[in-house]
Amino acid sequence: MQHLPVVLAVLCAAVFGGVVITAIYQRPQRGLLLLAALTPLDGLLDIAPVPGIAGAWKEGILAITLICAANRRLRPSTRTGPPLHMPWWPAAAGLVGLGLISAAWVYGPVGIYGVKVTFFYLFVVLALWLTPFDAQDRDRLVSIIMTLGVITTLVGIGQQIVGPARLVELGYTYGEQVRSSGPLFRTFSTFNQPFGFGLFVTMALLVGGAVALSDTSRRRNQLFLAFWPVMAITMATSVVRAAILGLAVGVIWLAALRFRRLVAPMLAITALALVSLPFLPPSITKVFFSSSSLSQRGSGWSEIFASIGVHPLGRGLGSSGSAADAMSAARGENTQTVTAGAGGTVQGMSSNYQPDNYYVKVLLELGPIGLWLFLAMIVTAVIWCVQSAHRLPDPDAAFVLGVSASIIAAMAASLVATYFEIFPLDFYFWMLLGAVGCATSQHESRTVRLHFDPGEAASRPTSANY
Repeated sequence: MQHLPVVLAVLCAAVFGGVVITAIYQRPQRGLLLLAALTPLDGLLDIAPVPGIAGAWKEGILAITLICAANRRLRPSTRTGPPLHMPWWPAAAGLVGLGLISAAWVYGPVGIYGVKVTFFYLFVVLALWLTPFDAQDRDRLVSIIMTLGVITTLVGIGQQIVGPARLVELGYTYGEQVRSSGPLFRTFSTFNQPFGFGLFVTMALLVGGAVALSDTSRRRNQLFLAFWPVMAITMATSVVRAAILGLAVGVIWLAALRFRRLVAPMLAITALALVSLPFLPPSITKVFFSSSSLSQRGSGWSEIFASIGVHPLGRGLGSSGSAADAMSAARGENTQTVTAGAGGTVQGMSSNYQPDNYYVKVLLELGPIGLWLFLAMIVTAVIWCVQSAHRLPDPDAAFVLGVSASIIAAMAASLVATYFEIFPLDFYFWMLLGAVGCATSQHESRTVRLHFDPGEAASRPTSANY
């Protein structure tokens, strides 16, 4: 009898897993939507009473989705064009090829961990190629982004209310999840660090905000726009300057390309911020405007620029950042150190080099050729999104414009953060690019269904019906 709770838990997990697998098999797009809904909650595993292997749930669901998608894929006879457009694929293919060669050449078999951190979620695009999102799937994706943005914001507000001491009692660790900058406790919500929370909310504000502004008559969009300022303010409590910079650049992008109504609120917020700055305590303003961390990063970047002549093809994929940490963990090396922070707090640091700039990271690991391929991929994606946003009807036009704003925000954030290896931003980057490719392909082939009849939902021509 003492093992009965464990047996029941295993049985319940098996039944739930069977239901999920069946649903994904019937329609593989559900697997990707499930990933989109759960990835922002991954940090809760840090305090959940589950074995360490549970952390591989993302890889498991994506693998199941790919297997089901390969089996349920749309046959060429059921479509008139490519399943999704990817004008950025030549640069991406070159970058992946260079990365694979670099990792294998420099690190051998263990280099696969660096490859996984950098390119793993490209498999999302493959899944979308096999079983593309239709318009309803894209609408559900936007709803998921909006909902998770609100949920993580509410959790973040709750964290600020209860304080760091209570969070440590719940099982979180000082220096890992629980961090501070000066006197400010950094909100991390359902993520494992403040960076993921701040950057995810920025992405949700831009993508969800663009779609909501395009149709303010829909109740979902009205509620999201009403909560938008709360999300933005809570995001700032993560003290992630990359997220704040990205949001500012992304909103300016949306205002310049379509939503002129944002100009007046932007000017009002800017004026209010400038007037309020002199009245804020210096300990707080120093957190956001201190140049000491930037100068420290700059000295490291200068050394990297100087080393290009010695390593013209880079030092190898995975030689810095999270990829280096993953390879160190695979070798059984402990790279985590704890340092004293302001006000008696502690901060967790990695002994591997953290460039805090994704462009510098790519230059360090793959050299000028790798950086050129990365920039070519990103710039091509932005141009394609902007052009598509002018051709497509709403809501896809607004969605694609929001995705372009999120990429612009990512480009800005990458100046001060390794954006594209921060989870779940790496997943969402490829997911959103793939969803845009589905929209453009379906509209151009005239197979998209712009309006939905619930009675026809079960019979619409998707991969689940073939």
